[in-house]
Amino acid sequence: MDLDYRGVLLLRAARETGVLEAVTTDAGTPEEVAARTDVTERAASVTLDAMAEMGYLQQVEGEYEPTNEMLGFMATADVRSIGRGPMRLDSVEHWLQLPETMRTGEPPEHPDDWTTHYVGGMAAVDESLVRASVTAAVHQAPEAERVLDAGGGPGLFSKEFVRRGFDVTLVEQPDVIEIDRQFLEHEPIELVAGDVTDDLPDGFDLVFCSRVVHALGPDGAAAFVANAYDALEPGGTLVVTDFVRDRAEGAALFGAHVFALTGEGHTYTEAQFTEWLDEAGFEEVEVRDVPGINNQVIAGRRPRN
Repeated sequence: MDLDYRGVLLLRAARETGVLEAVTTDAGTPEEVAARTDVTERAASVTLDAMAEMGYLQQVEGEYEPTNEMLGFMATADVRSIGRGPMRLDSVEHWLQLPETMRTGEPPEHPDDWTTHYVGGMAAVDESLVRASVTAAVHQAPEAERVLDAGGGPGLFSKEFVRRGFDVTLVEQPDVIEIDRQFLEHEPIELVAGDVTDDLPDGFDLVFCSRVVHALGPDGAAAFVANAYDALEPGGTLVVTDFVRDRAEGAALFGAHVFALTGEGHTYTEAQFTEWLDEAGFEEVEVRDVPGINNQVIAGRRPRN
């Protein structure tokens, strides 16, 4: 079940009151949850019923038990079991503190397990989005052999490129790469720790970046595009997939979401993307919709001479 704001806020209340911990350990009834926490039996009953309807709990012989959907709230050793719930719960905390971020431009500190929850949430991205994005990239660079996946998180896009026969390198922040070393240990993907706005390895035919630029400020976005140019062989292609403002549905509101989380990012217009690629030296710059998903492709080619 896809959570709306009510579901996320209910889970937050369950976490803050101890209901979430109680029901994921040894409390299986509203009475037991109330006894373990400071909530009323009525509140416990309403909360457990709602969590069951959302798919996080199931009733077995008169007691509530966690389902697989709850695993992300119980243990985070395997990011593939986390799902989107914990990341959404972390995000709502930032939204609740948005007034202060708006005043200062500084987001609140991330919780200790923010990166793990982020990778888990990204690992739950719909496969159709992954396939559509990679297909769009391959269409832009049909002769490419070496691919750099810039900011590829848990490596879903990298794995899809590998499946299609490409030689793939994934660049991500060091804390994400540490998680990826386990998550991708059996994949023929080279992992490189780094910041896409600082530097990138070179020698690639295709630099691919999906839904990362919106997390960067304008200066960071421009720096990444310039780094991508240097990472490419002459004739190589940069392909970015992202929400382009005024083209993707809900892009401006998503930009507000990114700002709440980072105090920095936003979604950008076609003109802004085009300017960054032009300034970096790319030719044949184009922006077009990705069939089947609410994203656009922003692409450019490094000159051959």
